[in-house]
Amino acid sequence: MAEQDRPTAGSSDAEDPALARLDRDLEAVRDRQAAEAAKRRPDADPRQTATVGKAWSLAIEMVAAVGVSVFIGWWLDRWLGSAPWGLVGFILLGIAAAMWSAIRTGLMMQRQQLADSERDAKKEGD
Repeated sequence: MAEQDRPTAGSSDAEDPALARLDRDLEAVRDRQAAEAAKRRPDADPRQTATVGKAWSLAIEMVAAVGVSVFIGWWLDRWLGSAPWGLVGFILLGIAAAMWSAIRTGLMMQRQQLADSERDAKKEGD
């Protein structure tokens, strides 16, 4: 850019109509993009995001329970020389622990949902 084309320290957008027009156009584009982004991405319901978080947590717990139990069964089989009975037994224990965790979490979520429903109904009744 040539030296005479550069704005001086004292110049403002009011002195240069091309810069003022460019600034207005840029602001219009930003506003339009913000409006389109708001249409595409509605605000998430906090209860829904909490439910999704609990579902991921439950899935990770189930995989971890089975994975740890497989490792313990494998290790016991190597240590005691009782292959494959330790592995089979601990796999069954891991699956049982995962299912118990899933049932417990499901019951807890159900109680929370009922409490939320009762609270919402009470608010509407007031």
